Amino acid sequence: MHWVDVDGYPMPVLLAGHPGLELCNTWAGWSEPPGPHREWLRSYQHLAVWSRHAGLLDAATVARLRPAATGEPAAAERVLTEIRELRTALHDVLLDPANRAAFRTVAGYAERAAATARLRVDATGLARWTLPGDAGLDLPLLACAQTAAELLGTPTRALVRACPGDDCGWLFVDTRGRRRWCSMAVCGNRAKVRAYADRH
Repeated sequence: MHWVDVDGYPMPVLLAGHPGLELCNTWAGWSEPPGPHREWLRSYQHLAVWSRHAGLLDAATVARLRPAATGEPAAAERVLTEIRELRTALHDVLLDPANRAAFRTVAGYAERAAATARLRVDATGLARWTLPGDAGLDLPLLACAQTAAELLGTPTRALVRACPGDDCGWLFVDTRGRRRWCSMAVCGNRAKVRAYADRH
């Protein structure tokens, strides 16, 4: 099973090992012909709920964004278009580091997030970059851009693999160099069943 119910919305299971990869996995079947059934982020409401599901935004922020999106449909649709552009570019540059056009797209969104972020001290005394609440409907986009930049700037990016399962292509971190499938229980099992059928 590749999905779970979150606040009444179907959401892809989190199995990639990094929020940036989870963003890429909101599209199903990267190597297959495009179609609306492949899209998990079907509306701004889906995006907001997914952002909490992926740990990028807290519940209170999402609860504030959802009615705001209803009141500003044009702005919400613009954010949805931009998040999909960021997602595609991140996917492409992760699988092909030489793709400069994809990198420039990710960098543009990341620089926008960096220009918006504020350095704040938390209760433990540690400072961290945070996105201000007045960023409004852009918050999920900026949070995704931040995590995409973080991923591209760490050695983890070299461990990213794409699942070879039929109609999949989801990305994941292969920390031990032995992982082949996004999920052994789903794509791996399907392949085993198909191989068994082929042999018999």
